[in-house]
Amino acid sequence: MPNVIESNARVFIGGKTGCGKSFLAETYLTGYEYVIKLDTKDETSERIADGKSPWKGLKEGKDFTVVYFLDDLANCETKKIIYVPDITEQNKETFDAFFKFVYMRENTVIWIDELMSISTSPLNYPFYMKACYTRGRSKNIGIWALSQRPSDIPAIVLANTEIFIVFALRLLADREKISKMTGCPEMLRMPTSEKHPYAFWYYEEEWNNPVLSELS
Repeated sequence: MPNVIESNARVFIGGKTGCGKSFLAETYLTGYEYVIKLDTKDETSERIADGKSPWKGLKEGKDFTVVYFLDDLANCETKKIIYVPDITEQNKETFDAFFKFVYMRENTVIWIDELMSISTSPLNYPFYMKACYTRGRSKNIGIWALSQRPSDIPAIVLANTEIFIVFALRLLADREKISKMTGCPEMLRMPTSEKHPYAFWYYEEEWNNPVLSELS
């Protein structure tokens, strides 16, 4: 992987559970200034309960803030935020309001920890999520979207993605979707490395071929 991915880039990270998607995003995005993680799986509370930082290497309250209600986002003083939607806010209307908040805020990287929690089908997604994907680049809005099932996510996501990071995907349909969107037949194969079990394909828009990489 390159040392620097632009802050307004659209990045997709795909792979099965436990492959290293969240670890990669968390580690890499620590170096960005303004980041909001949308944690619909509530892994944040689990890590707090275990006495661990919800954002590796950073201190809660000083480096980032955890909020559970959308109205509290505007009052955050830290540059990094983890938004863990309360069960009452797990709906399309609130997710749309979240993306609208970021769209109006500008200069922010959105980290979506599981895209399928936001979009229940390829044709059902928040209006302002589409706005962030199609018009957010000029507002310096970046998006890192993670998912276990690329075949079930909206076409606008992959169609507007410039960087693909693809770990092992169990289902052929998912690998076929990535291969079709990138034009890379290599993506039909599982990424494997003798040196490391957490291997992945790395591909940037307009490259001819992906590069086999691994977490270090």
